[in-house]
Amino acid sequence: MNWNEILKEAAEKVKNEVNKALGSKDASENLGIGVGGDITKKIDYIAEKAVVETLSNLNVSCILISEESGVKKIGDAAKEFLILDPLDGTINALRGIKFYCCSLAVSKTWFLNGVYAGLIMNLVNGDTYYAEEGKGAYLNEEKIHTSNVENLKEALIGLDLCFLNNEEDIKKLIKLLVYALHTRHFGANALELCQIASGVIDAFIDARNRIRAVDIAAGQLIVKEAGGIIVSLNGEELNMKVTPEEKTSFIAAANNQLCKEILKVLKE
Repeated sequence: MNWNEILKEAAEKVKNEVNKALGSKDASENLGIGVGGDITKKIDYIAEKAVVETLSNLNVSCILISEESGVKKIGDAAKEFLILDPLDGTINALRGIKFYCCSLAVSKTWFLNGVYAGLIMNLVNGDTYYAEEGKGAYLNEEKIHTSNVENLKEALIGLDLCFLNNEEDIKKLIKLLVYALHTRHFGANALELCQIASGVIDAFIDARNRIRAVDIAAGQLIVKEAGGIIVSLNGEELNMKVTPEEKTSFIAAANNQLCKEILKVLKE
């Protein structure tokens, strides 16, 4: 069994368990603070448990890195890293907003640039985005590509402004509101990266320094394999350690030209 099959089976299990649990009264129960620093809800625990059970049933050995429980070794021959956000968009799921997903990525190293396979499943409708290094990006077996929009004035961009309290950062991002055609934020960054990869939106910016590798490990590979680009706020290649504690900011765009325009506005 290859990683594509393993990741898809794990995500399917998450989809079934999460959507079944969402009807229960204790789905929103607080279980404490996860390793990533956010509150772990009962529904997050259920999602992670579904992945761990799938890996165990398939006799998969790996080093699991999860937003909820941190780093744990699974199996006897763990060499590769499985980077997991079991439920991205927890609040959406609990509030009935139909935009949440499961994100899984495989890395050869402790760093983001070691990721060579990634899968994100929309847990509402089962749409599955997948990429392997050097082999392109796919949505439900159909190859996808980013948009050809290069002008910021024609671009539909995503902006995550949640918990942003730095006045200077807010001023920079307000400029993007002026220049861009339209802005959106749907509440699940991994799935929004998939929207760039499939040409639905043209860019996504998160300047809060709150994003962890578990949030974007799969999505950043899917974007790049679809022809897009993802960089730090200073325009350098985005790379970071894939531990749940380390955080960053990023710009993801459909192409280099659009990325340059966004960087120019942020530096003004």
